[in-house]
Amino acid sequence: HALCSLHGFGIHSKTMAAYGLLLLITMLISSISAFSIKIVGLPGGKVESLPGMYVNSFRRWIAEEEEQSNNDDDNGEMNSCASNTIKIEPIAGAGISIDEGWVNPTSTADLFWPLDVKLQARPALNVMFKQGVLSYASPGLDVRVPHNDGSWRNYGMNSQPIARQWTSLEIAMEQMFHIESFILHKESTADDIKHTTLFDSMDIKNAMQKVATFIGEIDPLSPLNSGFHIVSFPLIDRFSDLPCPELTEDENEEIYKIVMLGTSEPFGSKLLDMDEDILTMSSTSALEVVVARTVKGKDSDYLPEPYKPLYIG
Repeated sequence: HALCSLHGFGIHSKTMAAYGLLLLITMLISSISAFSIKIVGLPGGKVESLPGMYVNSFRRWIAEEEEQSNNDDDNGEMNSCASNTIKIEPIAGAGISIDEGWVNPTSTADLFWPLDVKLQARPALNVMFKQGVLSYASPGLDVRVPHNDGSWRNYGMNSQPIARQWTSLEIAMEQMFHIESFILHKESTADDIKHTTLFDSMDIKNAMQKVATFIGEIDPLSPLNSGFHIVSFPLIDRFSDLPCPELTEDENEEIYKIVMLGTSEPFGSKLLDMDEDILTMSSTSALEVVVARTVKGKDSDYLPEPYKPLYIG
């Protein structure tokens, strides 16, 4: 977990400080291929992929029911992306190379959990806009740190996961399409993998209706009309506490994994044991991240300014 410690805004000893920047650059370069996402469910069984350099540039947004006329985002700036019934708020740092010290929180492989915060999450439908056109869909996991000054979605690197495999809109709009969510962890005395349910199985019909409403009322000057964007439509209002991982003596041991499947197959749990080819052939969308504990944010020598109110107060 040496890299995890660095990316979670902490380093175990100052002797590593000289190597910190080099490690970070190396990680960013090596993650380009691992960070790519795959698109399935296309006509003729075609499979496409989007490289990490594109994925890393995706802007991220959270869609909520409009409850008030105030369109300010978390940074106090006017957000021109609000509609009459649905408003979207940007996730700070996502897809922006330089954003006042924020780091990009997007990840397809890991969910970092600093020791000094509590994590909550809720399931979502993620949709991808490409040059203003609704293009693909996937399960989403809306993660936050509850705080007395509001929720923090970007609490550091690898804090906002997205699916590694997306599917076409045609598949997502099938009658049987639904999202199932699981926690996978190893049995303490065996190599067997046990799974438990994280969220109840949910269809996405209501969420797709919100997507349609939002598209019908979107401002022609919206930033969504240029480049790639991911908009998350929560499937439920309530956040739930994520299970707190137990710390082990082996700091390299995988704690647990969150897997969310968007599929038309009736029993998503049966897909957990299937290989990648089956997931592709069934046009299943998959979000899969390893939950990893990282050192306390407040102990970091490299804590960017925007995160100090969260970790230091």
